[in-house]
Amino acid sequence: MKTIKWSRTQEKIIHTYMDTYKILLEEKDLSPKNPIINRVLTELVSLISKPLEQHLAAEILNLDEIQSIRGNMLAKLTIAETLMEEHHAKSYVGKVSTLEDFRSFLYWGNYKELIKTEINELKKVKNDSQSFAFVGTGPLPLSPLLIQQELGANMTCLDIDEQAYSLGKRIIQQLEGEASSNYVLNDGALHDYGEFDLVWIASLVPNKEEILERIYETNPDATVAIRSVDGIHHLLYEPVDATKFRNVRCEEVARTIADSFIINSTIFYTFKQ
Repeated sequence: MKTIKWSRTQEKIIHTYMDTYKILLEEKDLSPKNPIINRVLTELVSLISKPLEQHLAAEILNLDEIQSIRGNMLAKLTIAETLMEEHHAKSYVGKVSTLEDFRSFLYWGNYKELIKTEINELKKVKNDSQSFAFVGTGPLPLSPLLIQQELGANMTCLDIDEQAYSLGKRIIQQLEGEASSNYVLNDGALHDYGEFDLVWIASLVPNKEEILERIYETNPDATVAIRSVDGIHHLLYEPVDATKFRNVRCEEVARTIADSFIINSTIFYTFKQ
């Protein structure tokens, strides 16, 4: 059996990940109101966001101790991210009238850079979009709002969670140009995508395969953007697994690459007719 000689960076990532997991198990409040959660998650994300060679990332991801906790860790991180977005969404309700009012948001710059990167890649395969849907918008709809700003297209936001739907809809109704926007409470796997030429699927959406099948059923001409992760970022999110797209004939036409400022990579698909 091969013995791995861990680098200092690898050791730090492993220990930080496992220590953070223990804290997430112990703490009852995973929201930003808990300073312990703020501290450990900020440290973890900052550490994992730094560039790491693929083979070093693979060694960490294949470690038994990491594999044994990763599934539960991702579930805890999903809860923490949802609570973080809810917390900030509540602080903006009634206080925003334009997108620029979100500049105080901690991850505003990251969102802007992510959308800029996605739109640049999208334009290589699709020049124009009249109407798009964003599945899994959450309570703080910054991604679809920034996409709408870039594309000038009609926007529909979908979320299955009533709290996220309620907060997100209130925020969008406050902003300028809400006439070209719509917020829908629905499971993305049940929606009709016939009116959209472009569909985004958020990274935290669990049933991506079912949603992709539904898009194919209702609009096989649509282009689909699915947020995923590569390399060491698998410690934070579940990546897209195209091998699960059993009932859909699709092909990857473009892909963004994550960096130290952007955690997600985004994969663009079109359907084979």
